Amino acid sequence: MSSTAASFRSQPPPWLFGLTNIPFGVAGGYTSVAMPFFLGRAGVPMSTIGGISAAVLVPLSWQFLWAPVLDVGLRRRSWLLLAAALGALLLCASLLLDLPGQLWAFEVCCVVGQGLTGLVSACNGALVATLVPPTRHGRASGWLNAANLGGNAVGGGLVIRLADTLDLQAAAVGLGLLTFLPALAVLALHERAQPRRGVHEVFSSMWRDVRHTATSRRGWTGILFCIAPVSTPALLDLFSAVGGDYGASGGTVEFTMGYGSGLLTALGALIGGRFLDRLDKRRAYLVSGLLIAAVDAIMACAPRTGITYIAGTLAYSLVAGLCFAAFTAVVLEIIGEVDRSAATQYTLFDAAGNLATSYLAWMDGHGYELFKARGLPGSGGLLLTDAGMNVAGVIALGLMLWLLRRRRPAPAK
Repeated sequence: MSSTAASFRSQPPPWLFGLTNIPFGVAGGYTSVAMPFFLGRAGVPMSTIGGISAAVLVPLSWQFLWAPVLDVGLRRRSWLLLAAALGALLLCASLLLDLPGQLWAFEVCCVVGQGLTGLVSACNGALVATLVPPTRHGRASGWLNAANLGGNAVGGGLVIRLADTLDLQAAAVGLGLLTFLPALAVLALHERAQPRRGVHEVFSSMWRDVRHTATSRRGWTGILFCIAPVSTPALLDLFSAVGGDYGASGGTVEFTMGYGSGLLTALGALIGGRFLDRLDKRRAYLVSGLLIAAVDAIMACAPRTGITYIAGTLAYSLVAGLCFAAFTAVVLEIIGEVDRSAATQYTLFDAAGNLATSYLAWMDGHGYELFKARGLPGSGGLLLTDAGMNVAGVIALGLMLWLLRRRRPAPAK
Protein backbone atom coordinates (compact mmCIF):
# COMPACT_ATOMS: atom_id res chain seq x y z
CA MET A 1 0.00 0.00 0.00
CA SER A 2 1.36 3.45 -0.96
CA SER A 3 1.97 6.09 1.69
CA THR A 4 -0.84 8.20 0.19
CA ALA A 5 -3.34 5.35 0.44
CA ALA A 6 -2.22 4.55 3.98
CA SER A 7 -2.66 8.18 5.01
CA PHE A 8 -6.12 8.24 3.40
CA ARG A 9 -7.23 5.19 5.39
CA SER A 10 -5.79 6.29 8.74
CA GLN A 11 -6.79 9.97 8.45
CA PRO A 12 -9.78 10.02 6.07
CA PRO A 13 -10.67 13.23 4.24
CA PRO A 14 -13.76 15.02 5.61
CA TRP A 15 -15.65 14.69 2.30
CA LEU A 16 -15.77 10.90 2.72
CA PHE A 17 -18.39 11.40 5.42
CA GLY A 18 -20.47 13.27 2.87
CA LEU A 19 -20.99 9.82 1.33
CA THR A 20 -21.30 7.62 4.40
CA ASN A 21 -24.02 9.79 5.99
CA ILE A 22 -26.26 9.92 2.87
CA PRO A 23 -28.27 6.84 3.98
CA PHE A 24 -29.39 8.69 7.12
CA GLY A 25 -30.55 11.69 5.08
CA VAL A 26 -32.34 9.64 2.43
CA ALA A 27 -34.21 7.62 5.06
CA GLY A 28 -35.27 10.82 6.82
CA GLY A 29 -36.50 12.29 3.53
CA TYR A 30 -38.55 9.17 2.83
CA THR A 31 -40.24 9.04 6.25
CA SER A 32 -40.91 12.79 6.45
CA VAL A 33 -42.00 13.44 2.83
CA ALA A 34 -42.73 10.32 0.79
CA MET A 35 -44.22 8.17 3.57
CA PRO A 36 -47.06 10.62 4.45
CA PHE A 37 -47.67 11.13 0.70
CA PHE A 38 -48.18 7.41 0.03
CA LEU A 39 -50.32 6.99 3.15
CA GLY A 40 -52.55 9.89 2.12
CA ARG A 41 -52.91 8.57 -1.42
CA ALA A 42 -53.95 5.19 0.00
CA GLY A 43 -56.79 6.86 1.91
CA VAL A 44 -55.30 6.55 5.39
CA PRO A 45 -56.89 9.11 7.80
CA MET A 46 -54.79 12.15 8.63
CA SER A 47 -54.90 11.36 12.34
CA THR A 48 -53.36 7.96 11.63
CA ILE A 49 -50.72 9.51 9.37
CA GLY A 50 -49.80 11.93 12.15
CA GLY A 51 -49.51 9.08 14.63
CA ILE A 52 -47.22 7.09 12.33
CA SER A 53 -45.08 10.17 11.64
CA ALA A 54 -44.70 10.73 15.38
CA ALA A 55 -43.84 7.05 15.95
CA VAL A 56 -41.09 7.24 13.33
CA LEU A 57 -39.35 9.97 15.34
CA VAL A 58 -39.33 7.99 18.61
CA PRO A 59 -36.23 5.86 17.82
CA LEU A 60 -34.24 8.99 16.96
CA SER A 61 -35.24 10.68 20.23
CA TRP A 62 -34.28 7.71 22.42
CA GLN A 63 -31.38 6.42 20.36
CA PHE A 64 -28.86 7.09 23.12
CA LEU A 65 -30.36 4.18 25.09
CA TRP A 66 -29.06 1.55 22.65
CA ALA A 67 -26.19 3.50 21.07
CA PRO A 68 -23.69 1.85 23.49
CA VAL A 69 -23.81 -1.30 21.33
CA LEU A 70 -21.95 0.70 18.67
CA ASP A 71 -19.04 1.14 21.06
CA VAL A 72 -18.41 -2.58 21.54
CA GLY A 73 -17.93 -5.73 19.50
CA LEU A 74 -17.85 -4.96 15.80
CA ARG A 75 -15.94 -2.08 14.29
CA ARG A 76 -18.10 0.99 13.89
CA ARG A 77 -17.75 0.82 10.13
CA SER A 78 -19.22 -2.71 10.33
CA TRP A 79 -22.10 -1.47 12.47
CA LEU A 80 -22.67 1.32 9.93
CA LEU A 81 -22.89 -1.11 7.01
CA LEU A 82 -25.14 -3.47 8.96
CA ALA A 83 -27.51 -0.68 10.03
CA ALA A 84 -27.66 0.77 6.51
CA ALA A 85 -28.32 -2.63 4.93
CA LEU A 86 -31.08 -3.65 7.34
CA GLY A 87 -32.62 -0.16 7.29
CA ALA A 88 -32.63 -0.15 3.48
CA LEU A 89 -34.33 -3.57 3.36
CA LEU A 90 -37.08 -2.52 5.79
CA LEU A 91 -37.79 0.83 4.11
CA CYS A 92 -37.76 -0.85 0.71
CA ALA A 93 -40.19 -3.50 1.99
CA SER A 94 -42.58 -0.81 3.27
CA LEU A 95 -43.22 0.33 -0.30
CA LEU A 96 -44.10 -3.20 -1.40
CA LEU A 97 -46.86 -3.64 1.20
CA ASP A 98 -50.53 -3.25 0.37
CA LEU A 99 -52.06 -0.12 1.89
CA PRO A 100 -54.18 0.36 3.89
CA GLY A 101 -54.61 -3.40 4.40
CA GLN A 102 -51.07 -3.96 5.74
CA LEU A 103 -50.82 -0.67 7.62
CA TRP A 104 -49.45 -2.26 10.82
CA ALA A 105 -46.60 -3.98 8.96
CA PHE A 106 -45.94 -0.74 7.05
CA GLU A 107 -45.57 1.20 10.29
CA VAL A 108 -43.21 -1.40 11.80
CA CYS A 109 -40.99 -1.32 8.69
CA CYS A 110 -40.82 2.48 8.72
CA VAL A 111 -40.23 2.87 12.46
CA VAL A 112 -37.57 0.16 12.73
CA GLY A 113 -36.01 1.14 9.38
CA GLN A 114 -35.70 4.77 10.48
CA GLY A 115 -34.27 3.68 13.82
CA LEU A 116 -31.60 1.58 12.12
CA THR A 117 -30.56 4.33 9.72
CA GLY A 118 -30.37 6.66 12.72
CA LEU A 119 -27.53 4.46 13.94
CA VAL A 120 -25.71 5.31 10.69
CA SER A 121 -25.52 8.91 11.91
CA ALA A 122 -24.23 7.82 15.32
CA CYS A 123 -21.55 5.64 13.72
CA ASN A 124 -20.44 8.51 11.51
CA GLY A 125 -20.21 10.89 14.46
CA ALA A 126 -18.07 8.40 16.38
CA LEU A 127 -15.83 7.74 13.37
CA VAL A 128 -15.23 11.46 12.84
CA ALA A 129 -14.49 11.96 16.54
CA THR A 130 -11.93 9.14 16.61
CA LEU A 131 -10.39 9.16 13.11
CA VAL A 132 -10.46 12.76 11.88
CA PRO A 133 -7.93 15.20 13.41
CA PRO A 134 -9.55 18.01 15.47
CA THR A 135 -8.14 20.56 13.02
CA ARG A 136 -10.50 19.13 10.38
CA HIS A 137 -13.60 18.60 12.51
CA GLY A 138 -15.21 21.72 11.06
CA ARG A 139 -15.12 20.45 7.49
CA ALA A 140 -16.21 17.00 8.57
CA SER A 141 -19.18 18.58 10.39
CA GLY A 142 -20.10 20.42 7.21
CA TRP A 143 -20.00 17.24 5.12
CA LEU A 144 -21.96 15.22 7.70
CA ASN A 145 -24.76 17.75 7.72
CA ALA A 146 -24.70 18.38 3.98
CA ALA A 147 -25.14 14.64 3.37
CA ASN A 148 -28.01 14.46 5.84
CA LEU A 149 -29.79 17.58 4.60
CA GLY A 150 -29.13 17.00 0.90
CA GLY A 151 -30.17 13.36 1.16
CA ASN A 152 -33.28 14.45 3.04
CA ALA A 153 -34.22 16.93 0.31
CA VAL A 154 -33.62 14.51 -2.56
CA GLY A 155 -34.73 11.24 -0.95
CA GLY A 156 -38.42 11.94 -0.46
CA GLY A 157 -39.00 13.75 -3.75
CA LEU A 158 -37.10 11.22 -5.85
CA VAL A 159 -39.00 8.26 -4.42
CA ILE A 160 -42.32 9.97 -5.20
CA ARG A 161 -41.13 10.76 -8.73
CA LEU A 162 -40.08 7.14 -9.35
CA ALA A 163 -43.43 5.89 -8.10
CA ASP A 164 -45.35 8.32 -10.33
CA THR A 165 -43.31 7.85 -13.50
CA LEU A 166 -42.61 4.09 -13.14
CA ASP A 167 -44.19 2.10 -10.30
CA LEU A 168 -43.85 1.35 -6.58
CA GLN A 169 -41.46 -1.53 -7.25
CA ALA A 170 -39.06 0.82 -9.02
CA ALA A 171 -39.44 3.35 -6.18
CA ALA A 172 -38.65 0.61 -3.64
CA VAL A 173 -35.51 -0.44 -5.52
CA GLY A 174 -34.40 3.19 -5.85
CA LEU A 175 -34.97 3.83 -2.14
CA GLY A 176 -33.07 0.69 -1.16
CA LEU A 177 -30.07 1.53 -3.34
CA LEU A 178 -29.93 5.15 -2.17
CA THR A 179 -30.08 4.04 1.45
CA PHE A 180 -27.35 1.43 1.20
CA LEU A 181 -24.86 2.01 -1.63
CA PRO A 182 -23.32 5.26 -0.25
CA ALA A 183 -22.55 3.42 3.01
CA LEU A 184 -20.05 1.23 1.14
CA ALA A 185 -17.66 4.20 1.14
CA VAL A 186 -16.98 3.43 4.80
CA LEU A 187 -14.90 0.44 3.66
CA ALA A 188 -12.21 2.95 2.67
CA LEU A 189 -11.63 3.69 6.37
CA HIS A 190 -9.06 1.90 8.50
CA GLU A 191 -10.43 1.34 11.98
CA ARG A 192 -8.81 -0.85 14.59
CA ALA A 193 -10.89 -3.60 16.17
CA GLN A 194 -12.59 -2.71 19.42
CA PRO A 195 -11.55 -4.69 22.52
CA ARG A 196 -13.88 -7.40 23.76
CA ARG A 197 -15.65 -6.32 26.94
CA GLY A 198 -18.47 -7.69 29.05
CA VAL A 199 -21.85 -5.95 29.33
CA HIS A 200 -21.15 -4.71 32.89
CA GLU A 201 -17.78 -3.30 31.85
CA VAL A 202 -19.28 -1.63 28.77
CA PHE A 203 -21.96 0.28 30.67
CA SER A 204 -19.71 1.07 33.62
CA SER A 205 -17.04 2.60 31.40
CA MET A 206 -19.68 4.38 29.36
CA TRP A 207 -21.15 6.10 32.41
CA ARG A 208 -17.66 6.99 33.68
CA ASP A 209 -16.83 8.61 30.35
CA VAL A 210 -20.15 10.46 30.21
CA ARG A 211 -19.79 11.63 33.83
CA HIS A 212 -16.24 12.79 33.18
CA THR A 213 -17.37 14.74 30.12
CA ALA A 214 -20.36 16.26 31.90
CA THR A 215 -18.34 17.40 34.93
CA SER A 216 -15.40 18.88 33.04
CA ARG A 217 -15.53 22.56 32.15
CA ARG A 218 -15.48 21.79 28.45
CA GLY A 219 -18.28 19.28 28.96
CA TRP A 220 -20.81 21.14 31.11
CA THR A 221 -20.41 24.36 29.18
CA GLY A 222 -20.87 22.34 25.98
CA ILE A 223 -24.09 20.86 27.37
CA LEU A 224 -25.38 24.39 27.99
CA PHE A 225 -24.54 25.26 24.39
CA CYS A 226 -26.50 22.24 23.14
CA ILE A 227 -29.69 22.87 25.16
CA ALA A 228 -29.70 26.68 24.78
CA PRO A 229 -32.00 28.24 22.12
CA VAL A 230 -28.97 29.40 20.14
CA SER A 231 -28.13 28.49 16.56
CA THR A 232 -31.36 26.48 16.61
CA PRO A 233 -33.24 26.82 13.29
CA ALA A 234 -36.60 25.70 14.67
CA LEU A 235 -38.60 27.58 12.01
CA LEU A 236 -37.59 25.08 9.34
CA ASP A 237 -40.41 22.93 10.77
CA LEU A 238 -42.93 25.79 10.83
CA PHE A 239 -42.41 27.92 7.72
CA SER A 240 -44.61 25.71 5.52
CA ALA A 241 -47.55 26.43 7.87
CA VAL A 242 -47.35 30.24 7.44
CA GLY A 243 -47.02 30.46 3.67
CA GLY A 244 -50.63 31.67 3.48
CA ASP A 245 -49.76 34.68 5.66
CA TYR A 246 -47.50 35.87 2.84
CA GLY A 247 -49.86 34.96 0.02
CA ALA A 248 -47.51 32.19 -1.08
CA SER A 249 -49.08 29.51 -3.26
CA GLY A 250 -48.87 25.82 -2.52
CA GLY A 251 -46.32 25.43 -5.32
CA THR A 252 -44.17 28.20 -3.84
CA VAL A 253 -44.20 26.60 -0.40
CA GLU A 254 -43.42 23.21 -1.93
CA PHE A 255 -40.39 24.60 -3.78
CA THR A 256 -38.96 26.80 -1.03
CA MET A 257 -39.42 24.37 1.86
CA GLY A 258 -38.74 21.29 -0.25
CA TYR A 259 -35.86 21.09 -2.69
CA GLY A 260 -34.88 24.77 -2.31
CA SER A 261 -34.59 24.71 1.47
CA GLY A 262 -32.92 21.31 1.62
CA LEU A 263 -30.24 22.06 -0.94
CA LEU A 264 -29.49 25.53 0.45
CA THR A 265 -29.22 24.15 3.97
CA ALA A 266 -26.75 21.55 2.71
CA LEU A 267 -24.78 24.31 0.95
CA GLY A 268 -24.75 26.38 4.14
CA ALA A 269 -23.35 23.41 6.07
CA LEU A 270 -20.51 22.99 3.56
CA ILE A 271 -19.68 26.71 3.63
CA GLY A 272 -19.77 26.78 7.41
CA GLY A 273 -17.59 23.69 7.65
CA ARG A 274 -14.79 25.35 5.69
CA PHE A 275 -14.69 28.30 8.10
CA LEU A 276 -15.14 26.35 11.33
CA ASP A 277 -11.65 24.85 11.15
CA ARG A 278 -10.18 28.36 11.24
CA LEU A 279 -12.39 29.83 13.97
CA ASP A 280 -13.14 29.24 17.61
CA LYS A 281 -16.06 26.83 17.27
CA ARG A 282 -18.06 28.18 20.20
CA ARG A 283 -17.77 31.77 19.03
CA ALA A 284 -18.80 30.64 15.55
CA TYR A 285 -21.79 28.92 17.15
CA LEU A 286 -22.85 32.19 18.79
CA VAL A 287 -22.36 34.12 15.54
CA SER A 288 -24.59 31.68 13.66
CA GLY A 289 -27.28 32.27 16.30
CA LEU A 290 -27.05 36.01 15.69
CA LEU A 291 -27.33 35.44 11.93
CA ILE A 292 -30.52 33.43 12.45
CA ALA A 293 -31.91 36.28 14.57
CA ALA A 294 -30.95 38.84 11.90
CA VAL A 295 -32.81 36.92 9.18
CA ASP A 296 -35.83 36.61 11.50
CA ALA A 297 -35.87 40.35 12.22
CA ILE A 298 -35.49 41.40 8.58
CA MET A 299 -38.25 39.03 7.47
CA ALA A 300 -40.53 40.23 10.29
CA CYS A 301 -40.11 43.87 9.20
CA ALA A 302 -40.44 43.23 5.45
CA PRO A 303 -43.77 43.42 3.56
CA ARG A 304 -45.78 40.20 3.77
CA THR A 305 -45.55 39.17 0.14
CA GLY A 306 -44.65 36.04 -1.74
CA ILE A 307 -41.24 37.50 -2.59
CA THR A 308 -40.52 38.08 1.09
CA TYR A 309 -41.52 34.52 1.87
CA ILE A 310 -39.24 33.06 -0.79
CA ALA A 311 -36.24 35.26 0.03
CA GLY A 312 -36.70 34.96 3.78
CA THR A 313 -37.14 31.20 3.98
CA LEU A 314 -34.26 30.52 1.60
CA ALA A 315 -31.95 32.88 3.51
CA TYR A 316 -33.01 31.21 6.76
CA SER A 317 -32.28 27.81 5.22
CA LEU A 318 -28.78 28.87 4.16
CA VAL A 319 -27.96 30.16 7.65
CA ALA A 320 -29.53 27.05 9.17
CA GLY A 321 -26.86 25.01 7.40
CA LEU A 322 -24.20 27.08 9.16
CA CYS A 323 -25.97 26.40 12.46
CA PHE A 324 -26.10 22.64 11.92
CA ALA A 325 -22.40 22.50 11.03
CA ALA A 326 -21.48 24.65 14.06
CA PHE A 327 -23.55 22.44 16.37
CA THR A 328 -21.85 19.25 15.18
CA ALA A 329 -18.41 20.86 15.44
CA VAL A 330 -19.10 21.89 19.05
CA VAL A 331 -20.29 18.36 19.89
CA LEU A 332 -17.14 16.84 18.39
CA GLU A 333 -15.06 19.30 20.41
CA ILE A 334 -16.86 18.26 23.60
CA ILE A 335 -16.37 14.56 22.97
CA GLY A 336 -12.69 15.06 22.25
CA GLU A 337 -10.89 11.80 21.59
CA VAL A 338 -12.86 9.45 23.85
CA ASP A 339 -12.78 6.31 21.70
CA ARG A 340 -14.63 3.72 23.74
CA SER A 341 -17.87 5.74 24.19
CA ALA A 342 -17.76 8.14 21.24
CA ALA A 343 -21.01 6.89 19.65
CA THR A 344 -22.88 7.03 22.96
CA GLN A 345 -21.77 10.57 23.75
CA TYR A 346 -22.49 11.77 20.21
CA THR A 347 -26.11 10.58 20.44
CA LEU A 348 -26.54 12.10 23.91
CA PHE A 349 -25.49 15.57 22.80
CA ASP A 350 -27.49 15.20 19.59
CA ALA A 351 -30.57 14.43 21.71
CA ALA A 352 -29.92 17.60 23.73
CA GLY A 353 -29.85 19.61 20.51
CA ASN A 354 -33.13 18.05 19.38
CA LEU A 355 -34.65 19.01 22.72
CA ALA A 356 -33.67 22.66 22.12
CA THR A 357 -35.25 22.59 18.66
CA SER A 358 -38.46 21.10 20.06
CA TYR A 359 -39.00 23.60 22.86
CA LEU A 360 -38.05 26.57 20.67
CA ALA A 361 -40.53 25.47 17.98
CA TRP A 362 -43.17 25.24 20.74
CA MET A 363 -42.34 28.76 21.94
CA ASP A 364 -42.33 30.14 18.38
CA GLY A 365 -45.80 28.69 17.83
CA HIS A 366 -47.07 30.38 20.98
CA GLY A 367 -45.50 33.64 19.81
CA TYR A 368 -47.57 33.37 16.64
CA GLU A 369 -50.80 32.82 18.60
CA LEU A 370 -50.02 35.64 21.06
CA PHE A 371 -49.58 38.21 18.29
CA LYS A 372 -52.64 36.96 16.43
CA ALA A 373 -54.80 37.20 19.57
CA ARG A 374 -53.83 40.87 19.85
CA GLY A 375 -54.74 41.64 16.27
CA LEU A 376 -51.11 41.65 15.06
CA PRO A 377 -49.67 39.54 12.24
CA GLY A 378 -49.04 36.07 13.65
CA SER A 379 -46.00 35.53 11.44
CA GLY A 380 -44.39 38.57 13.07
CA GLY A 381 -44.78 36.98 16.50
CA LEU A 382 -43.35 33.74 15.19
CA LEU A 383 -40.25 35.42 13.77
CA LEU A 384 -39.65 37.83 16.64
CA THR A 385 -39.97 35.06 19.23
CA ASP A 386 -37.40 33.03 17.32
CA ALA A 387 -35.08 36.03 17.02
CA GLY A 388 -35.49 37.06 20.65
CA MET A 389 -34.73 33.61 22.02
CA ASN A 390 -31.60 33.30 19.87
CA VAL A 391 -30.33 36.73 20.97
CA ALA A 392 -31.11 36.02 24.63
CA GLY A 393 -29.24 32.72 24.40
CA VAL A 394 -26.24 34.35 22.74
CA ILE A 395 -26.06 36.98 25.48
CA ALA A 396 -26.30 34.39 28.26
CA LEU A 397 -23.72 32.03 26.75
CA GLY A 398 -21.40 34.88 25.78
CA LEU A 399 -21.52 36.23 29.33
CA MET A 400 -20.77 32.76 30.69
CA LEU A 401 -17.70 32.40 28.45
CA TRP A 402 -16.48 35.88 29.42
CA LEU A 403 -16.81 35.13 33.15
CA LEU A 404 -15.03 31.80 32.79
CA ARG A 405 -12.14 33.43 30.95
CA ARG A 406 -11.83 36.07 33.68
CA ARG A 407 -11.64 33.36 36.35
CA ARG A 408 -8.95 31.43 34.49
CA PRO A 409 -5.64 31.77 36.34
CA ALA A 410 -2.94 33.78 34.60
CA PRO A 411 0.01 31.74 33.23
CA ALA A 412 3.11 31.71 35.41
CA LYS A 413 5.95 33.96 34.25
